[in-house]
Parts: sequence; structure tokens; C-alpha cells
Amino acid sequence: MSAIPLFKVHMPEAVNEALRRTLASGHIAQGAQVAEFEAGLRQFAGTPELCAVSDASAGLTLALFLSGVRPGDEVIVSPLSCLATTMPIANLFATPVWCDVDPETGMPGPDHVLRRVTERTRAVIAYYWSGTPVEVELLRPSAPGASLIADASEAFGAELGGRSVALAGADFTVFSFSAVRHITTGEGGMLVVRDRDALERAVCARRYGIDQPTFRLPNGDLNPHSDILVPGFNFSMNNIAATLGIAQLGYATQLVRRYRDNGAYFDRVLDGIPGIRLLRRPAKSISAHWTYSFRVERRAELLTKLYEHRISAQRLHLRNDLYGCFAGARSPDALPGVDVFDRENLSIPCGWWLTTEDRERIAACIRSGW
Repeated sequence: MSAIPLFKVHMPEAVNEALRRTLASGHIAQGAQVAEFEAGLRQFAGTPELCAVSDASAGLTLALFLSGVRPGDEVIVSPLSCLATTMPIANLFATPVWCDVDPETGMPGPDHVLRRVTERTRAVIAYYWSGTPVEVELLRPSAPGASLIADASEAFGAELGGRSVALAGADFTVFSFSAVRHITTGEGGMLVVRDRDALERAVCARRYGIDQPTFRLPNGDLNPHSDILVPGFNFSMNNIAATLGIAQLGYATQLVRRYRDNGAYFDRVLDGIPGIRLLRRPAKSISAHWTYSFRVERRAELLTKLYEHRISAQRLHLRNDLYGCFAGARSPDALPGVDVFDRENLSIPCGWWLTTEDRERIAACIRSGW
């Protein structure tokens, strides 16, 4: 019986020759390939206001920095997030303020955010659990004056209201292209912003605050009159990663469709099984189904059975508020929704690699009880 992995890298063979050309060109830092990849991303996401970055945490750090988050400020976020989501808060010496979640979705709603707003709140991060978006615009009245940041790392290809989640109303939306995402650049990410001014600031900030058009003279020498007004970071994507991304984009629509189709299949066959509670999704949303996530009673027992049948499964993330590095974070109240979801959430494979036989085998294993 062959193993069914929870994650698998997609890598088209055509990328080999493209990589050879990039490596032989002598130009492997940010350059023409990054620009070409960004052009393809603009077409896929349906917006020109984006830039490629070195990874999703870089994109989130830029979003927080451009939102004005500085040492001592507060950022509201669910502890049920990836460490790539919460570490940028700590890296800017700000404080994560843990908010509760709706156990039916695994994500915060407006009331959960409102309970955590203070005069020090500068941003709210909405983490899209396993590729399913939240109605992020509903969070804005709950956090007046704070930036809304959508962590869509797992939601490439998801939709809300018939449009890409890149256009769902957040001030900043971040996607990930790490090894096991829908498409991969090895490591990489994309930052989508709401307006041209924010994009210009993001492009400068991702490379030390440099204004690229004026930084060098026509002869290639450094321009002593090109000023750096705000210090930035080293968050640029390189041409090697972008070359992988360009090759992947040709398959993006097909890959996303496979994830969605598998998710729709599990919606049908797992509904109504005793001990399983399917997650609720916003109306008019289409999940990217990075994994197929649900809640289950006696999770450890089902996990044991799945492992015995060589089916990979896991809870996606440990709750971040339990890590020692966040011991000083403000958490004055109980988080009952987090407690329930953390105890019961489970993810099974849902990706492009699943055959019809694979997903039937997964469903049969679960349906027969544990």
C-alpha cells in the first residue's frame, strides 16, 4: 500500500533548462526574471499592486512596518497561526495580542477582534486557515484606525465574492511560495497592497529603502544624490526563485483546480459522519484547500488509524501563545474557541497529487470509524 503524503512539491521538468539559463547568465539576484514573474502574478491575481518578496514572513514584516507598527505597538492575531505569521510581530519588537476564534471556522470574527482593541492597536492579521478566506472587510469596523493584513499564505487561488482573495479588501495581503504551497519558488512570497503609494513604499522597503530608478547613474555607478529616507530590509526575491515561479505559473490554474475539486469531494463524502464536524466557510467563498481541514472527536485515535493505512495527516499548527518566546504577550482572558479548535482540528491531504483512488481510500478509512 503506497503512502499518501500530506504535502508534495510540484516541479515541472521544463524548469530545468530555464534554471540552467538563469544560472549561466551571471545575473542571479533580483532582475529580469523577478520582473517577469511579477507580471505573471499580476495577471493571475487581477491586480497590478503587488511585488515579489523573499518569503511570506518578509511580506508580513513589510506589511506591519508600512502599517506603522513599531516597538511597543500591538497587533491582534489568532494564536492558531503559522509561526511565519507571528514571528514578524516579535521581530519588529511589537506585541501579539491573542484573540479568540470561532470554532466553526478556526478564525476570528469581528467580535473577537473588538474585544482586543486598545489605543496601541496598529494592525490586525487575519490568518486564512488552510486556504479558506475570512470576510476581512468585516473586521475593519472592529479595529478603527488599524491596518488589516490578510495572511493568505495557504490561499493562493482562493476566491471571495467571485474575486481573488487578493482583492478581498485587506490593506495588505500576503501569499507564500514555499516548498509545499500550491506553486513554489523554493522560498518566496507575494505582497499585495491596496494602492500605488503603498506599493512604491513596499518596493523601496524590500531592498534597504533604495529608490531603484535613481540609485545608479546611467553608467552603472552609484548616484550620490539618491537619498534613502526610510531604512528598509533585504527582502527581495532572486532570479533563481523567480525562474521556478515562472515555470510554476503555467500550471497554477490547473493545480488550484485540483485542490478545489478534491476539497469538494471531501465536502460530499465526509459530511454527516459521526464524530466529524466540517468547517463553515463564508458565503460566496471558494477555499484553496491547501489541506482539507475539519474537526474530529478522539483525534489521536483517528490519526493512529490513518497512519496505519499510510495516510499522512496532522493538525496544521500548534497554538502560538504557548511558545516561551511569546510569554510576555498580553492574554488577559480565556480563549474558549481556540481551546476547542486546537483540540479537534485535523488536516488530511487535498493536493494535486491525489488520484481518484487515493481520495477514495482516505474517505473509506475515515468513514469506517476509529
